[in-house]
Amino acid sequence: MVSNPSAIDIAWADPVFRVTGLKGRSRGAMKAFFGLSDAQFDRIASGSCRVPLRPAWQVAARIGNVADPRLKRPLLISILVIIAVFIGIVQGLG
Repeated sequence: MVSNPSAIDIAWADPVFRVTGLKGRSRGAMKAFFGLSDAQFDRIASGSCRVPLRPAWQVAARIGNVADPRLKRPLLISILVIIAVFIGIVQGLG
């Protein structure tokens, strides 16, 4: 393995994944094992020109987004409501 392993390298290094059916380190093997579409796989594992290898916390966040992207929507709405209430209070005091 390289000094900065990718998400695929980490998954392949896990013996539990290999014992339970992970066939190889290829994109196709990973998609089949985890049951991901092309879009889901790209959203989780692909880097960009600025960040070719994603840190573990980003990969974990991306897995959560792929699993259920709706979970972040209520949090965002709650934050926006809190900001709106705060602005309303500040304007009411001023």
